[in-house]
Amino acid sequence: MLFTVFTPTYNRAYIIENLYKSLLRQSCKDFEWLVVDDGSTDHTEELIGSFIKDGRITICYYKQKNQGKHIAINFGLREAKGDWFFTVDSDDFLPDDSLEILAQESKNVLRTDNAGLVGLKSYPNQTVIKRTFDGKSMECSSLDFTYKYGYNEEMAVCLKTSVAKKFPFPVIEGEKFCPESLVLNRMSKNYSFYYFGKSIYTGDYLEDGLSAKYWENFKKSVNYSLIYWSELTASDVPKEIKIKALKNYFTFSHSIPNRLLRILKDISIPNIFLYYLSK
Repeated sequence: MLFTVFTPTYNRAYIIENLYKSLLRQSCKDFEWLVVDDGSTDHTEELIGSFIKDGRITICYYKQKNQGKHIAINFGLREAKGDWFFTVDSDDFLPDDSLEILAQESKNVLRTDNAGLVGLKSYPNQTVIKRTFDGKSMECSSLDFTYKYGYNEEMAVCLKTSVAKKFPFPVIEGEKFCPESLVLNRMSKNYSFYYFGKSIYTGDYLEDGLSAKYWENFKKSVNYSLIYWSELTASDVPKEIKIKALKNYFTFSHSIPNRLLRILKDISIPNIFLYYLSK
């Protein structure tokens, strides 16, 4: 199996059929669709069951209690059979040649430390989301792509499954939001990504989507937030990014018990001084 198209879903029976139909139209047929239902209370299970009965593509469906997208991704990686792991949200869909483009671009990877392929995302009207990337293919870490080269891009990431399995999301009981960039940042210490300027993903921002509630979710999952910001301060990023991450960390840490001990555990002494000097 070349690709695992992975979809975590929660109460999206009203829209997930758009994704299913886009998978039926894929010019590359070498894939499975792996769906992890994060405790939906609508008719998602029955709907996916009807897709399975159609027998037109390979579909694997699992249901877990509601724990968050990151836990669903951990589950999906354990079950994935494809060489490449491509997460596509249940409210989005793929252009007809998406997987074919990915298969072609994988042949252009030069570096042996590659962790994934990264293409553009577009709105349904085909306008590229947050277009800053000039489209020339390049290979670098995700941290360098964002902070060294300055690309503020909404990109679609297709991970090498064997690498992704080495980087499961941390599990914190009671918290349901962990930014996916936490794992990409961790990968960046030892792996590169291949970036290219073709659209392989179609999406939009819905009122009930994670993107619309990004900062609200950060506040609800404080421990994941502190891990994310503290690890960013310890990464090879520009000074101004470290300061921004430190400010976010110290702001979010106000509500935690044993705050001082946690700060000393998470933040290096030089970065603590950097934070106070920047105030």
